[in-house]
Amino acid sequence: MIAARLVNRHQWFQSAIGSVVRGRWQSTAAAISPSLLARARSIAGEHESISRELQNEYNSQKAQRMGELSPVAKAVGEWDATTKSMAELQQLLHDPSTDAELRTLATEEIEQTSSKIPTLISVLQSTLIPKDPFAPLPCLLEIRPGAGGSEAGIFVGDLLRMYQAYCKRQGLQAILVKMDSPAKGSEDEIQEAILEVDSPGAYETLKCEAGVHRVQRVPATEAQGRTHTSAASVLVLPSFPEHENEDFGTANLDDPASDFYINAQDVRTDVMRARGAGGQHVNTTDSAIRLTHIPTNTVVSIQDARSQHKNRQKAWRVLRSKLAQGRRDAREDEKAQLRVSVVGIARMGRGDKIRTYNWGQQRVTDHRSGFTLNNLGDVLEGGQSLDEVMESVKAWQKDREVEALVADEEAEAARKKPSAAPAKDIAPTRPLHCWSHNSTCTRLLNRNAIYLVVPHDEGTEK
Repeated sequence: MIAARLVNRHQWFQSAIGSVVRGRWQSTAAAISPSLLARARSIAGEHESISRELQNEYNSQKAQRMGELSPVAKAVGEWDATTKSMAELQQLLHDPSTDAELRTLATEEIEQTSSKIPTLISVLQSTLIPKDPFAPLPCLLEIRPGAGGSEAGIFVGDLLRMYQAYCKRQGLQAILVKMDSPAKGSEDEIQEAILEVDSPGAYETLKCEAGVHRVQRVPATEAQGRTHTSAASVLVLPSFPEHENEDFGTANLDDPASDFYINAQDVRTDVMRARGAGGQHVNTTDSAIRLTHIPTNTVVSIQDARSQHKNRQKAWRVLRSKLAQGRRDAREDEKAQLRVSVVGIARMGRGDKIRTYNWGQQRVTDHRSGFTLNNLGDVLEGGQSLDEVMESVKAWQKDREVEALVADEEAEAARKKPSAAPAKDIAPTRPLHCWSHNSTCTRLLNRNAIYLVVPHDEGTEK
């Protein structure tokens, strides 16, 4: 009986290891594309070549490049070591001279090693995904009401408090840069709110929140108890560092190639009096600032501070962040359109509905990852339930990025692949029977296609 169990386990692992060695691990949902593996090996080869060059002569640029390639080279090395170990264990199981005890140990070793395969694949895929140039930056969260009237403005306040609580729990420094309320309406209604999360890496943490958030609930003003649907948009913008000596990679404000660069001649500055409810400075001092970027017609208005100088600084920071995000979105959209034209893969834009908050069911559903949980209260309090939702979205985003990488590699391989030698024109001396049209066809045949040509004799059936 024990021998039979060992044979069954041996057969199962023999099948599994066969898939691993061929690059197709089928016992789990995880899989790695051959094109991605080829790309990883190419990067690892470049890493090894630079390493040999640095042994002879040190070069700072090459050393930096080597550091960038190190994670991929390490992941490839671990993958190769694991697959080699699995192949050796399989060979041991196939060897008729292997005794029962050694066979049992080999089987157990295969089971332990195979459990590492999904993690190795995930790590390898992660190292191949291009690093977001804005990842180390702080960020700005801009929340605006959408469809739904005053209820949408109230929902903006709910989202603002949710993100403030989340940042406090995560130890992120959050500063309310701007909060505008309508002149008329509920005191809880917010027309626009901008929250600055001034901690390194905040953009990478919160960028998954960008999009349209939908709320379904019964408003306090609803007399008949009907459920209304409202929406609010959340923009997550990279924020440049306040001190220029901080190294955040892309935040070179004087470099025209930087996403954060703005030509001062392209910006019109308007100084005005602060409006709305407030203290003595409202409607009495010219402290409000409005910046207009003329080429893109992007407008930023700040009046929160009493000092015109502080409002000007805030306005410039918000304007730089908006333009930087817009420039990056334009590049991503261009790449997405290229992928759609080649393989049909597109990214979900910020204008798409990404999440629903249902009060009646106490449910939160993210429409990108498909993740649903019934703990609305903890989500709105910025608790661990919000962490779960965000992690599901980040996993979904990673899968989409891997798909895009595979698409790019396959498209590049197809572009570099030499076309087949053109076939000689077929000049039939008599009509040929076209099976697709079930009739006699005398059209010119495609040079690059492969045809099964069957002469058609009148009166002869297929």
